[in-house]
Amino acid sequence: MEKITQNKLAVKIICVVLAIILWTYVSYQENPSMSKTVRNVPLAIAGEQALKENGFSVYSISEKSVDVKTTAKRLSLRKLTNKTISAVINVSSIKEAGEYVIPATVSSSIVSGASYYVKGNDIKVIIEPIESLSFDVSPKLSDKTDSDLLVRSVSLSKEKAKVYAPESIIKEISKITTEEILFENNSTTKTDGVRLVALGKDGSVIEGVTISPETVDVTHLFYDVKRIPVIITTTNGEEYQLPETYNVKIFGFGEEFNAVNEIYSEPISESVYKGSEEYTITLDIPKNIITTFGNQLIITP
Repeated sequence: MEKITQNKLAVKIICVVLAIILWTYVSYQENPSMSKTVRNVPLAIAGEQALKENGFSVYSISEKSVDVKTTAKRLSLRKLTNKTISAVINVSSIKEAGEYVIPATVSSSIVSGASYYVKGNDIKVIIEPIESLSFDVSPKLSDKTDSDLLVRSVSLSKEKAKVYAPESIIKEISKITTEEILFENNSTTKTDGVRLVALGKDGSVIEGVTISPETVDVTHLFYDVKRIPVIITTTNGEEYQLPETYNVKIFGFGEEFNAVNEIYSEPISESVYKGSEEYTITLDIPKNIITTFGNQLIITP
């Protein structure tokens, strides 16, 4: 009886081993064809340069990615992902504006002999004629800058730019500006090759346009800056210099700016100055001098 049991166990082990061998043979030697759906394969557009040479541009496309049913040998199938498959539509032969339905061509550079089917089939593309329009260029200066920097003047290597885009896109453009320009801590700064961008009426960047020139050089000149003491004048002709903590920051340039070494208040009564309550003074700011606080200071005795 024991021998029979042992023989049955041996038969089971042999059967399992044979099944594994058979499965391995079918899977790796026979390598059967199988199918799977690869999702979100990016959709590229070919022939846009030829389309532009014909005077047209892609205004919109119904899909940015597609799902592709792929059939290939089992070992190859596992290599097919949305990073190893490419899906392309070709617009080079289009010579008129309108809405077109274009089939996507799918391929893979690492797997041969596979077949592909795009779910949802063809892609809808709207083609519009390219228009052009000139805009003044407005520099965008960073507001994330050192508080000691104020821009005095800005000059651009090109004051105007021409935009090429479908008519419906050009209608949405409100202005052409530069990418944000970051300041450096010196009196004159030149930033080379700042890219131009088109902005819509809501202030967002509009894609799908060609701007000529693509970049401009931007030179910006800063005001000089210094901190100077405040002198309080009273109605009876007395003058009192406030403590250093009340020194104010002023901006300007040239001889007039260099000559200003203190700021005087408009006259206040002696009793207010010598009193124990908080008060506000109005400063007599010289012409061509800039402050960031206006012309009033709050004084705390």
